[in-house]
Amino acid sequence: MKNVKDFFVKVGKSIAAHKIVTCVVAAVLCCVVIFSCLGAFVFNRYSQGTVPTDKDLQKLKANGQVYEHVVIFGVDGAGGYFDLMDTPGFDSVFKSSSLASSVTYTGMSQFPTISAQNWGSMIHGVRCTKHKLTNDIASNKKYTDTKYPSFFKVYAERHPEEMESIYSIVHWEPINYGIIEDMPQINKISVTDEIGRSTGDEKKDIPSADIDDMVCDRAIEVIQTKDPKILFTHFDCVDSAGHGYGWGKPEFVEAMTRADQCIGRIYQACVEKGWQDNTLFICISDHGHETFGGHGSNNYTVRNVTFAVAGNKGNVIQGKPGHVVTQDMASVVLYALGEKQPESWESRVPKNMFSSLSK
Repeated sequence: MKNVKDFFVKVGKSIAAHKIVTCVVAAVLCCVVIFSCLGAFVFNRYSQGTVPTDKDLQKLKANGQVYEHVVIFGVDGAGGYFDLMDTPGFDSVFKSSSLASSVTYTGMSQFPTISAQNWGSMIHGVRCTKHKLTNDIASNKKYTDTKYPSFFKVYAERHPEEMESIYSIVHWEPINYGIIEDMPQINKISVTDEIGRSTGDEKKDIPSADIDDMVCDRAIEVIQTKDPKILFTHFDCVDSAGHGYGWGKPEFVEAMTRADQCIGRIYQACVEKGWQDNTLFICISDHGHETFGGHGSNNYTVRNVTFAVAGNKGNVIQGKPGHVVTQDMASVVLYALGEKQPESWESRVPKNMFSSLSK
């Protein structure tokens, strides 16, 4: 009887020991999964491309591959939706047989996936944890941080005599008010200032797409009458439709169509001005939307963004670039103009975007 009792005691101890081992292994695996997911979540927001060196910039200039102009189409709230519908305006630039293009629809938005966090990163070349801009801050406070200058300011300080080389024409006024610095060389046009502020009800205001048409008209006017090095445009109708109706809804697609028409019109104005061969064109979105409307999460329809460049200087690599984060736009703008980026920036020129960069 004693032997039987001892047997069951040993079995009980063995089971208990196995339970402890199982629990420990499970806990370790859970930690590995959690830290792997967290690491991927954080790491994906870091730039992984190349910082152009002095040698890279000298090579660019020697090969005649510095662009005379950079034209930026900023489409708020579009995410990667350019890949999910017919976009003749976008295609005329970024799927053109006359221009080489590097395009991704799965670029990475800053988190939280909100406008100021991302436009701030695109313009100042750092993650949102560095520039610390939010929609509320950008709406109410001028940007005065000198540690992370915008690409507008960098170019303006290096070319102070050029008073009509930089234009920012926007629908969403906080970009001009609280994200881009005030300098006499930076010409800001906020269309919402010209027509009066909205009521905040996106379904009852002046139709957002009509305001985007005004942005488009002002951009074309600048192209026709000025000779800017940097022309930044911001369109907001897609974001308004995303908030009011949701990702992919008919109203959202209609807004995308209107924004796409603006891209096509501005590009045609550049062609008519003779800019086609000496302009780098960029199209970028800050975030997407949930199917039920709104943004801020890490859902793929929200975090994935369009990042497209097209040019005809012989150095844009046709195809899809490497890993892209929204802040990388700042590096691309300065590199295209042959300018060195500030050391404080975290942004990089994405890999496999320009053949003229060191491997």
